[in-house]
Amino acid sequence: MALAKRQKVFIAVFFLGLIALAADRVCLLPQGGPKQASANAFELYGVPVSTADPMPEPPGAQNPTVAERLDRSWSAQEVNEADLRDPFSLTASWQVSPPVDTPPAPDEAEVFAKTHPLVAVMKDGRQSYVLINDRVLPLGEQMDGFTLVSVGAKSAVFEHEGKQIILELVSK
Repeated sequence: MALAKRQKVFIAVFFLGLIALAADRVCLLPQGGPKQASANAFELYGVPVSTADPMPEPPGAQNPTVAERLDRSWSAQEVNEADLRDPFSLTASWQVSPPVDTPPAPDEAEVFAKTHPLVAVMKDGRQSYVLINDRVLPLGEQMDGFTLVSVGAKSAVFEHEGKQIILELVSK
């Protein structure tokens, strides 16, 4: 069985990796793996590095574990549940506030004109009528607070609180 050039390269790289691993463990770092960590300081390449000022230890106590130190510091604090906030809620600076400039409310007359199309105008000698939204209104009758005050050949005039609005006949 003859090996291909590619297979020979893979085998050579594998053996080089094994030789490098052996050299690392035997020659370069003979003291072995990582050391046990303490709660008071870290050690970087044999040099102790303090992370913070150590908390005063009671006399005669051994080095406490991290969990014991956390329990002691938590029990020493008074926590008011009302002061706690949901860590997943948005802060006030991220909340969307309503726009400052709110558009004015639509005029009642404009709303009435858009929602009540004038369909027909009927006039006889004495009385006039208009047909709006399938409802026949005689002169002087009210619809949604607007009073019919006059009827023209192709229009009707309504009045509400001193405002007059003219509805034109809708062509189909």
